[in-house]
Order: sequence, then structure tokens, then C-alpha cells
Amino acid sequence: MQDDAAVASAALQGLTGGSPPLNLTLRLLEVFLVVVERRTMTAAAEQLNLTQAAVSQSITALEQVLRAKLLDRSVRPPVLTLVGQSVCQHALEIVTAAHKLEDQMRYSGSGRLPLLRIGMLDSFASTAGVTVLSQLRELAFEWTIASGFRATGIPALLERRSDVIITSDETPVPPEVEALPICSEPFVLAIPASHHGKVSDVKSLGAKLDFIRYGRDAHMLTRIQSYLESAGMQAPVRYQFDTTDAVVRMVAGGFGWTVMTPLILLKSGVQPHAVRVLPLPGPAMRRTLIVATRRGEGTEIAQQIRATSIATLKSTVVPQLAKLMPHVVKEFRILEKKGPLK
Repeated sequence: MQDDAAVASAALQGLTGGSPPLNLTLRLLEVFLVVVERRTMTAAAEQLNLTQAAVSQSITALEQVLRAKLLDRSVRPPVLTLVGQSVCQHALEIVTAAHKLEDQMRYSGSGRLPLLRIGMLDSFASTAGVTVLSQLRELAFEWTIASGFRATGIPALLERRSDVIITSDETPVPPEVEALPICSEPFVLAIPASHHGKVSDVKSLGAKLDFIRYGRDAHMLTRIQSYLESAGMQAPVRYQFDTTDAVVRMVAGGFGWTVMTPLILLKSGVQPHAVRVLPLPGPAMRRTLIVATRRGEGTEIAQQIRATSIATLKSTVVPQLAKLMPHVVKEFRILEKKGPLK
């Protein structure tokens, strides 16, 4: 009787010229590996941006192609069978090699890339993105630009949903990712222009005006919430919006106040006279924007994007910030020093 490793190896021979040929695709193996990693079909579907049914069908199709049961579905969560364990090892080697080949062909050529996928922080995309992309348009034939936390977080690189990201994600940079700094900006108070007087602390401000919450960026929300709690403020949820633009307009309309950054305020397009921008009371809080890519794959491209981003910030963004909030712009720092983040 053949052992399980032999069964798995025989099943995978279709990729290397074995007979009979198998209708085995790289995508089926990728889906299988994500299911193994995430342990449930539901979690895998969320990561792959597929339906749970589509993931389940992919696993069933792979089992039919390989003529072997890979997952024991009688337990929760499903576990690998002995054959499945061996197939998983082979699949990981195949998928890793295929990705390395794909990236080598994409990044090592002297001409333009066929496709470049960038996850770009929304506030950066709206203030500097157009100028940056116009100067780099010859890098690739096709561009895909996505915003939002899912598209711009470090996991977007690790899961190969993005080739390069411009982000403020504060997740520790893993060894397989290279990150280069672009700029650092302070968090500031944004309050209605109609609210006069000195603001010495946010607790007293919160007693007079409603705090307006925003966004889906988990890191940003956590930092702001921690700041408020350290200031002794428990802000009730009265107004909450998905977009920062809506929040700035609510502030301009006199509905309340919020905490954000100069780039977010600039992105909103709200007139300078409509919102008062003040330094954040208490300890300073900042965020750093970086450009990051998978180490050894897109380093030269990331360096070009970083250099162009820094030039754009200097020539276009900083002058606008100086007009909008002259007393805050001095705290907006362009990080020109070369070298990756540690």
C-alpha cells in the first residue's frame, strides 16, 4: 500500500509532465494554502475577497483533481489529512517558486512593468498622488491604485494584494518587507471657527462640544482613543463617519471637534477660515508615512516612488499647508535621510 507522501507526490506530477495531465491550477493551490493558514473557510474567504462557497468549491475541485481527501471536515475547524499535510508542503514550494518567478520577470526587466499595484493612503493620494503618478507614469503600462486600511496595510504586501504601499500603518515591519520613510506629521485639533478662546485640554473642550469620530483605520482609531483616555475624556458616540472629509465639514458646520492630521485637513478642501487648527494639548502625537515593498522584489521602484513623493511634498504640499495652517506646518517633517526603517 502506498504511503500518503507517495500519493501526494503522484497527484502533483501533473505540474511537471506526469501522466495523465491534471487540471491543476496555481490558484487552487493558493486557495488551499490560505485555508490551511487561516484554518476556516470563512476566514480564508475574507482574506481572498471571495465568498465562502467559492472557497469551498475550490477545495473540492482540488481534491477531485488530486483524487485525494485533503481536509477532514468532520471536525471544526477542519484539519489536514495525512495526504493533505504532504500536499500542503508541495503546494507551498510550488506557489513560492511561481511567485518568485513572476516577480523576477516583472521587476528585473529594463522596460516598463506590465502592472503595478499600489496601496496608497487616502490623504496622501488626494494631496500628492496625482503629481507623483504623473511623474512616474512610465514605470508601468497598467496601474491599480487602491486606498483604505485593507489595501494600504503591511498585510497587503505579505498577502500579495499590493506591490508597493504608501501607508501610515504602525505594524512592526517584518523582515520580508522593506520600508522607507517619507514624512512625519503631527496630530492636531480641528475645532469650529466659531469656537473662540484658548483650548488648554480636550476634557474641557469635550464638555462644550461633541467629539466627532471617523474612519475605519484601526491603528488611527486606537491611537486617538488612547489619547482621549489618557486625557481623562470619555467621549460619547454621537457623530461618527466613514470618511474624514465628512468629519471636517461637520466641524466647519459647528457640530463639534475632532483630532486629525494636516494632510487629512488639506485633503478635505475646507476653506481655512471655516476650521481652527490648533496644536494637540498634552504630549505630542505623530504619524509617519512610509513607502514599503517586499524585500528583494521592488526595492528600486519603491526608492523612485519615495524620491518623487518627497519632491512633491516639498514643491506642492508643504506650500499649501503653509497657507492653510502656518503655525502647524513647521511640525510637518519631510524625512529625506536615506535608509530603511528599523
